[in-house]
This record gives sequence, structure tokens and C-alpha cells, in this order.
Amino acid sequence: MTAQPIKQQKLAASAAEELLALILRGDFVAGQRLPPERLLAEQMNISRTSLRDGIARLEVLGHLEARQGNGVFVREPSAAHLTQPFQGMLIRSPQKLEHLLEFRQMIEPEVAAQAAARATPTQIAQLHLCLKRQEAACERHIKLSDEDLIFHSLIAQIAGNEVVMLVLETLRSLMVQLRNQVVGDRPELTISEHRALVCAIASASPQAARQAMLVHMGSVRRHAAPLIHPGEDNA
Repeated sequence: MTAQPIKQQKLAASAAEELLALILRGDFVAGQRLPPERLLAEQMNISRTSLRDGIARLEVLGHLEARQGNGVFVREPSAAHLTQPFQGMLIRSPQKLEHLLEFRQMIEPEVAAQAAARATPTQIAQLHLCLKRQEAACERHIKLSDEDLIFHSLIAQIAGNEVVMLVLETLRSLMVQLRNQVVGDRPELTISEHRALVCAIASASPQAARQAMLVHMGSVRRHAAPLIHPGEDNA
């Protein structure tokens, strides 16, 4: 009695894998509408039900978008879409959040060092502008989540690696959502550490930028401790 559902799930998974392969290969590009359901199911030699299930899986992952009455379209990849499958996992498994933070601590100091080696005067001015916006938000008692994301994204942009930018933006988007669950934020400390990062990058000192980011990542991990070990006193 269970054989048919299992088979159906395998067909849906295969359909999703085949469609994703076509997208990654560039056969279907962002904004393009997929062929009609009937034609696509015939080409893949599967039922329309299996095809719909496969499409639904890729919708959840942010690769496809079904538009009522217009068909199914390929979506432009973004960090917001990439975070969706991981949100529930991180909330249910604090250990994975700890690993996420460890990964950031491995990567972001090198990103900061690279930014210090490559930053232009215009980019340094943008970092200073980010700092001013953070200070203004702090004065108005507004959480720094959005400005923090912009600040770190700019550093990754200055470093100049598009893959790193996308990965870090995805991870930080998750952290912003989780960070908003924690009380006792210390914006003054965050701004102070960001200021040290900007000074190091402006001084074209990769080693100083690397060290400043290590210090900042240590603070981020301490701040997230209540999410990883709820109920413990992390003050």
C-alpha cells in the first residue's frame, strides 16, 4: 500500500532535479516562462501530477514562481529565497545555528581583509555613510538589523567575490531574522566594532581588518548565545 506514494515522491524529486538542472544550465533563464504543463510532462515522460509536485518543490526553494493564469516562471535567485528552507531548521536545531556562526567566523575575517586590500575612496565613503545611518538609528532606539545587513553586504561587495557575497548575504539574512528574537541588544558595541572595521579598511590594512572582524564575530556569537543555549545566563 505504501509503494505508490513512494514512487510518486521519487518521480516528483526527479522532476525537480531535472528542471533545476535545466535552469542551472541556462536552458531556462530568469523571467522565462516554462513550457505548458502538458508538453513538459510529455517531454519528461512523467505524469502532470508528478510534474506539479516537482515544480512545487522548486517554488519552495525560490527557483520558480507560479503566477495565477499566466503559468510558471523562473525566478532570479536571491538570498531571501535561499534562506527559506533553512529558517525552520535553525529554529528547531540550535546546534546548526552555532555551526552557522562558526562558518561566518571562518569566512568573514578574510572577506574583511580582502576588502581592505581593494577598497576605493568611494567605497570607503559608503562605509562611513553606513556608520552614520547606524548612529542615527541608535539615537532613535531603532534596531540595527537592517543597517547591519547593509554594512556587511557592502564589505563583501568591496571584497569583490560574487559567490561569497551571495553565501554571506544568505547567512546574514537568517541571522537578522533570528537576532530580532533576542532582547538586550547592544547597538553601541556593534557600532564601535563597525567603526574599527571601517578604520582598518580605510587604512588599507588587511591584517587589522581581519582582526577587527574576528572581534566583531566573537561579539555576534555571544549575542546569539541565548538562541543556542536558551535559559542560560550569558551576560
